[in-house]
Amino acid sequence: MEKYIKQFENCLQGEKPFCTNICPFHVDILDFQAKMSRNNYNSAYKTFRNAVAFPDIVSALCPEYCAAACPRGKMDKSVQINLLEKTCVAKATKKDPTDYNLPIKNKKVAIIGAGISGLACALRLSSKKYEVTIFEKTDRIGGQLWDLLPSEVFLEDIRRQFQFENYTLNLNAEIKSIEEISNQGFDAVYVATGKNGHDFGALNQEKGHCVIKNNIAIFAGGSLAGKDPMYALADGLNMSWSLEVYFKTGKLEYPEKWEPCKIVEDPDKLKKTEPVIPTDNGIFTDEEVVKEANRCIRCQCDFCKKYFDLSAFTNKWPLKMRDEIFATVTASESMLHKSPAKKLINSCTQSTLFDDVCPGGIKLSEMIQEARYMLHKQGKMPGAYHQFWLNDMNFSNSKFAALRKNAPGQEESEYAFFPGCNLGAADPRYVSEPYKWLLSKNPKTGILLRCCSIPVQWAGDKELHKNELDNLVKEWEILGKPTLIMACPYCQKHLTEFLPEIKTISLYEILDKWGSDWDSVKLDQVYSVFDPCSARDVKPVQTAVRNLAENVGVSLEEFPKGDKHGCCGFGGHGSIANPEFAEYVAKQRSELNENPYIAYCINCRDVFLGEEKPVLHILDLLFDINMENNSGLPTVTERRVNRVDLKETLLKEIWGEKMTDKPEECKFDLIIGPEIKEKMNELKILEEDICEVLEFAEKSKRRTYKPEKGTYTCYREIGYITYWLEYRIKGEAYEIVNVYTHRMKIELEGIWNGRKTDADLR
Repeated sequence: MEKYIKQFENCLQGEKPFCTNICPFHVDILDFQAKMSRNNYNSAYKTFRNAVAFPDIVSALCPEYCAAACPRGKMDKSVQINLLEKTCVAKATKKDPTDYNLPIKNKKVAIIGAGISGLACALRLSSKKYEVTIFEKTDRIGGQLWDLLPSEVFLEDIRRQFQFENYTLNLNAEIKSIEEISNQGFDAVYVATGKNGHDFGALNQEKGHCVIKNNIAIFAGGSLAGKDPMYALADGLNMSWSLEVYFKTGKLEYPEKWEPCKIVEDPDKLKKTEPVIPTDNGIFTDEEVVKEANRCIRCQCDFCKKYFDLSAFTNKWPLKMRDEIFATVTASESMLHKSPAKKLINSCTQSTLFDDVCPGGIKLSEMIQEARYMLHKQGKMPGAYHQFWLNDMNFSNSKFAALRKNAPGQEESEYAFFPGCNLGAADPRYVSEPYKWLLSKNPKTGILLRCCSIPVQWAGDKELHKNELDNLVKEWEILGKPTLIMACPYCQKHLTEFLPEIKTISLYEILDKWGSDWDSVKLDQVYSVFDPCSARDVKPVQTAVRNLAENVGVSLEEFPKGDKHGCCGFGGHGSIANPEFAEYVAKQRSELNENPYIAYCINCRDVFLGEEKPVLHILDLLFDINMENNSGLPTVTERRVNRVDLKETLLKEIWGEKMTDKPEECKFDLIIGPEIKEKMNELKILEEDICEVLEFAEKSKRRTYKPEKGTYTCYREIGYITYWLEYRIKGEAYEIVNVYTHRMKIELEGIWNGRKTDADLR
């Protein structure tokens, strides 16, 4: 985990926008623009003043460094920030600074020069209640401002900002050597004597324009250091920080040199928007302020919010996620140890889109997968989040659904069809029809029905994951080490990563290469191919699917961002840990455009059907499977039935064999209405779970009766989940009235109605 924590050193979350970065005062332009867009001039003025100290002076003199840095300038015209500043200064009605009641500090500062830089430093330090004395060799304050602005403008601004501060101003007091003031008890000096002024030996020292002489820290800046008026003013503000650091630590810290902005421009945000021309005597009207402020595209590094769904959904930046994940996986014996990110860790779709596009190279999905491993190893992984998926995997790999066979009459296979566990579960024909076609093209094509083991990886169980992969390798070796023809892009990606010794090829590449006589279909609409996250950047597969669709006469339109759209919501199996998030992701992907979709991952197809998004699987087009009625989804129970039916069909139709092993049927005649079936499907409750709870209730009589409804209520803890059931007996049948589950463990299981009972009555 340490390497994943270290990677956040490159995070650009705190990187300032281009305009703020180049601004001498680093004005928080995002905050300023947001307030201006609401016509909140007083609040915007406060933001501006806090950064620049003298807002009237700066708005009048600023040469707009930000304009050159604004990305909008490359398209139309940079956001007119200086005009917004002037408008803010003109329209603000509450300009007086806050009068802070702070204790007096026991440090004395001498400021040599009452120009704009010296005054800025004096204002900052006096507002923090340091004892400040200004020495000015002339008979007036302001320095070069007298040559730049009308005196009534800058003198009023200076008066307003200093009105609550106590400081000493000495005019006609030229300082020719530090010794002149060294005996007056000053702890530090800021030298702001202007262009070609006396530097008192502070310029161009080892740590910057600063030095210690006679136990007095001397800092220099402003026009003395070659700065223009705005940078000179900013220097004064920065020197107040350096002086405070010296007072607190005894160390000389000169402000760091400017570094270019590291934010990566996002072209998607930039759309041509003409600049607003002010009509109110050179400033904007309220309406014009809103229009101009909204031309700002709010430059910041938000790739995480854009490409990492979990960040957008939770409104958490990666640094926050890092802290919560680290706190969760840090081993602790304490009962009070918090695990704030268990749900977050198990919600992640495990899409690597953000990992690949993050400018800072942060691998969030990898970090979250590592966190899953650590939670499982520590025994802290919530088993209920993954119980259904692991049981489903076990069923797919059981004698009822798994199948490994060479083609009829063959002792080994050149190819073997590996459809994955969910393709046949959705509809057995999605496997049987392509397999028959593959056999017609290459008689040495075997089949391997089983799960690829990814549910175990997502559950964080490394040991079980390895065992499942080892079992898969054994099955592959028995078939003669064939090339596996993969129908599921996620299965292919998974095997490529963990079992590189197994050669794989996509089913859709094979269909494109081996077939050319596909029947045309009649579709009136334009479709868009949805590339699953597991096939992102896998151009051969993407091209093959599009070729197949176009070969049967489908008109296609690409998504604006191509395959850079993220997961459909199925990945990571987070629908149990965080169903709201899974639904959010599914909805986001369903609304990429208004076209119906073509999918080639069955999980994507099922997710979109669940969102009532018109979608066809590419196999529907090629084998005429669900072209007329593609709106219904099998329940979780029906998916298991489909797997059994698939194996039985293949054995019978391909090998002429009869299937002998079948799951045990439920002992009860169940009556389940459509609403309850839908609820069972959402909660991932199987009919066999209902039967187990019923059997326990009927056998143990541990149930409560509601005479007003004529129903019984009972529960049974199965694995990590407690299943509750309300049912009504109708003759020899059992009508299921309600079902629900929870993850709370019921203590004193052996106590029922005050009597000790045998808890395990199965």
